[in-house]
Amino acid sequence: MRAHFGWMVVCLGLAGPAKAGIWDGQWTHDLDLSAGFGSGAVTTAFRETTGFGFFDGRVKLGAGPRLFAYFGGSDVPFTTSNADLISAGRVNTLTASDARNLALNLALSLQIRVWAGLELGANIDVIGVGFGSTRTAQSTTGAFQGPHEASPPSFNLLTLGRSDKGTLDSEFYAAWWFDDRVAVRAGASHVVTELVTDEPLDDGNTGFRRVTTLFFIAASYRF
Repeated sequence: MRAHFGWMVVCLGLAGPAKAGIWDGQWTHDLDLSAGFGSGAVTTAFRETTGFGFFDGRVKLGAGPRLFAYFGGSDVPFTTSNADLISAGRVNTLTASDARNLALNLALSLQIRVWAGLELGANIDVIGVGFGSTRTAQSTTGAFQGPHEASPPSFNLLTLGRSDKGTLDSEFYAAWWFDDRVAVRAGASHVVTELVTDEPLDDGNTGFRRVTTLFFIAASYRF
C-alpha cells in the first residue's frame, strides 16, 4: 500500500500567517474518532497523535497509535496476497462474509495549514498487531475450492508494495478547526485487510488480501 504525501508540499506556498494557539509550533496531542463507509465495508478508528510544528507551525509532523476496526459485508472477495504468486499470475480468490479485522498500529501523519482553520493532511499505518474472529470462508478458484477457516494475521507491516502484511489504514483529508481545540475532518481512507487460512491452499499459499477505498468523516480534539 502506498501513501503519497508529496502533493501537499505545494500547499506550503499558500499558507498564511500562523493562527495563534493551533499553529504555534509547540508539541500538540490530538484525539480523533472516525468512521468510514463504502465498498461493502464499514470502518471505525480511534487515534492519538503527538505532533510538532515546523515553518512557523504551518507544517506539522506527528505519530501515535491507531486502534482500527474493519467490518466486511457479505461474500467479500479476498485475493492471493503473496507477492511472488501475484507476479507469476497465480492468484486465487477467497470469499468471506462478516469479516472482522481489528488492528492496533503506529501511524505517521503530516498536516499542512492552508488558510485560517483549513488544514490538509495524510496519515498512514506502518507497523502493529492484528486480531479478530475466525470465519469460514469459501475458496472459489483453484484446486482447493470449498470452505476453509480463516482469520486476521497477528502482525501488520507496511512495505510500500505487494508485500504489505495484515490490516493497515491510511487517510487523505481536509479538516476545519473551529477553535484551538475542535475540528472536523473528511476524506478518503485506503484500507488493506488480510485473512490467513488455517491450512495452505494452492501453491502453499495461506494469505488473502483485500484493498478498499472508503469515504470517512471524523472529529478531532486537541489538548
